[in-house]
Amino acid sequence: MKILITGSSGFVGEELIFYFQNKPEFSLLGIDKNEDIVNSKIIFKKCDLILEKDKLNNIFSDFIPDIVIHSASTILDTYDKDLVWKTNFHLSEDLISLSSKYNVKKFIFISTFSIFQKNYENPIDENEKPSYKTLYGKTKYLTEQMLLKSKFSGDICILRCPIILGKRRFYRFGILFGLIKDNLKIPLIGKCNNKLSFVHVVDVCRAIDCFFKVNGKHVFNIAADEHEEFQFILKRLIKKVNSKTKLIHFNKVIGNFMFDLATLFRLVPWTSYHKKIFNYSIILNTDKAKKILKWSPIYSVEKMFEENYLNCFKNISSNQDSFSKKKAKEGFIFKLLKKIL
Repeated sequence: MKILITGSSGFVGEELIFYFQNKPEFSLLGIDKNEDIVNSKIIFKKCDLILEKDKLNNIFSDFIPDIVIHSASTILDTYDKDLVWKTNFHLSEDLISLSSKYNVKKFIFISTFSIFQKNYENPIDENEKPSYKTLYGKTKYLTEQMLLKSKFSGDICILRCPIILGKRRFYRFGILFGLIKDNLKIPLIGKCNNKLSFVHVVDVCRAIDCFFKVNGKHVFNIAADEHEEFQFILKRLIKKVNSKTKLIHFNKVIGNFMFDLATLFRLVPWTSYHKKIFNYSIILNTDKAKKILKWSPIYSVEKMFEENYLNCFKNISSNQDSFSKKKAKEGFIFKLLKKIL
């Protein structure tokens, strides 16, 4: 069975390669604009999926995939609105059209819980109405709807993922981990007693693998089972690694105001979207995935944070051009806080 993976040099795409490459029943082709990767088990094609449409068509016609896994996207930090639309929505239109043209059997789209951006008292299922406030969330949700309404005759799987962790993904959490490693204080907005879903990238890969045995068009929430407060997650990790780090809680109104100013002037490596970490409870109900996919997560929140922390300071071979796999620059505000807290 032939699998074509977009965004294959990105965090999720690369992990998909690692997961499926040793399964003899699959032949893999990875596409990314960043680099050609030499791997005897995998076919890699360097292609700008937006600008090189003829090349993309030729890749489909030559490979004739049975399955397309679409993990390429433009992320939250991109300020180019036109690029966000082209990458997240219009590229998906092109890919589902090519999948129809070349009789692809299954199309998997990696979506996000970024389509939700308010506080939820209870876990939310796949029928919850979106509450996005960012273009990223909007384009992801509209892409979901476009795929489900498309004339593609094969099976469609849309995975709504929360914050994805893995041993090769650091970026923003890398800053927090650095503070913990150096026994420095961590500034938080308010009590930080909101609860968020997380998922390990291996569990994302496993959910996709499970879908290969399922027919139809589906949207699935996938996440770890635990519903824990973010400040509790940090305190547990701090204790686990024997750090002397303390959590400093800022007044919520003042903290949010300062956060908005810092993101407006790009003084911290976050955007307004990331206030959900400090303000909103967003827990995904995964009952549907467990019932239909026969899937359940193997990574707990505790296990994935500990793994992420330990690997943050190791030199793991990975594509450092990928946004989510490199470590974020602290920015002026964090450098200042490290000196005064």
